[in-house]
Amino acid sequence: MYAVESYLEAAGAAGLLRTVSGLPCVAGVSTDALTGARHLLVEYADPGLLSDPDASALLWRTMLTDHPEASVLIVRTGAAVRLPQPWQRDLTYVRLTGDAEAATRAGAPRVTPAEERHRPLLAAWLVQAVLHAAREQGRPADPAAAAAEADALLDTPSRYSLLVWEDGVPVGHATVIGRSWDEITAESRAELVDVLVEPGDHASAARGALVAAVAELARTAGLPLLGHVVHGPDGGGDRVTENLCARGWKVDHRYWRARAGELATPLKGAGRA
Repeated sequence: MYAVESYLEAAGAAGLLRTVSGLPCVAGVSTDALTGARHLLVEYADPGLLSDPDASALLWRTMLTDHPEASVLIVRTGAAVRLPQPWQRDLTYVRLTGDAEAATRAGAPRVTPAEERHRPLLAAWLVQAVLHAAREQGRPADPAAAAAEADALLDTPSRYSLLVWEDGVPVGHATVIGRSWDEITAESRAELVDVLVEPGDHASAARGALVAAVAELARTAGLPLLGHVVHGPDGGGDRVTENLCARGWKVDHRYWRARAGELATPLKGAGRA
């Protein structure tokens, strides 16, 4: 995964571009809204920094020296990259490449656009998803912060939500950022941020109908559709990813996480290039 030149130029202008072993990386510190932890996101690292063990070790040591306040490092990589211990998969982004199951087949659950009156229901489902993801990863999460995150998502200008119905009652949703921009690759895409269906005999068919409806809307807009899988220590995220890849999705990119204390000791006297 190589970054477009415009992204690197913008990162340089913002003071986020760093050169390590002669290769570019882009990183910045932020506060996790759910936990309050200080995260260093390595949003981009040249593939050469990740493929060479010595270069990657120097990269992490340099990042820790530059940002001693960070307790967690998160790095975005291409689909083929596998980082060694102590790195753990955090999120896997997948791209729909095949045809989703037809949503309009006979007997398929009814799917409709959500209306403003459904916002409290959507917010409750999104909070449930945020808290579930935090539990999967063994991270504490403040319900109030999760509610704020759900509200911010629902207020995103290009956001739309679909509802799936059973016996006249909405039993699940799909919420999508209709047009998001990946600065690293200069690609516009639709991002499926959450699909949640209440448990029951209807769940599998309802989930399939939602994904198919979202896929059709993305195709109509001429945009690729991406979604993500949350990873925890039990390996469930890997199983979900494998299942999706068997149903027309492929891995697009990943985020990896490691605690700062688990990585190499920072460099003494290192500075910015």
